Amino acid sequence: MFRRLFAIFLVVPAIELLALFGLAHFLGWGWTLVITVGSSLLGAYLAQVSGRRWWTTVRTEWAAEGFPVHRLGEGALLVVSGAFLITPGPLTGFIGLLFLLPAVRAVAARWILRWASNRVIERFWR
Repeated sequence: MFRRLFAIFLVVPAIELLALFGLAHFLGWGWTLVITVGSSLLGAYLAQVSGRRWWTTVRTEWAAEGFPVHRLGEGALLVVSGAFLITPGPLTGFIGLLFLLPAVRAVAARWILRWASNRVIERFWR
């Protein structure tokens, strides 16, 4: 657990800084700053639009067939995607954009659901 947290809180920001320095080396600091702030603003907008579209889908399915539990994983991934898109940096921005794509989000939600259910089964029924 400690190793994973170490990787998340130390390695990822280090990679982000290296990518920003590399981008600044080729484009200059002014353009790097414009791209970084612009991508964060665009990411916040795209996350908002995707969230609204997801909520409309959930409401439609809820009215037609009951509460769509299978959509909860996608909603959680949209929240994570929005956080990644708002965070400045090329790596987190790319991951956030990937999770905005419905096909990627559906596959990732199924994978996370399978992983989480296996963890629950291992912990409580074995």
